Amino acid sequence: MGAKTITDLIDEAKIPCRTDPDLWFAESPEDVEFAKALCGGCPIQKACLDRALEREEPWGVWGGELILRGTVVPRKRPRGRPRKHPVAA
Repeated sequence: MGAKTITDLIDEAKIPCRTDPDLWFAESPEDVEFAKALCGGCPIQKACLDRALEREEPWGVWGGELILRGTVVPRKRPRGRPRKHPVAA
């Protein structure tokens, strides 16, 4: 066998997105934040984010960041419109 390719290394790496890929495309803001946290110790985190930005990924957590329409956004907003008036606590 020859030298390993980057794909071989990724397939062999212990990366969190290989266990539950759906989590990285979750709808709930809490699940998205959890997925971002799991990326923290990933050995290919920077490469993952760089490639996702190059490809202009439409959405999902890539390299520990949330990407929407090809750009990094700080957090996922819940569905629906924001309230006009704050709720009394």
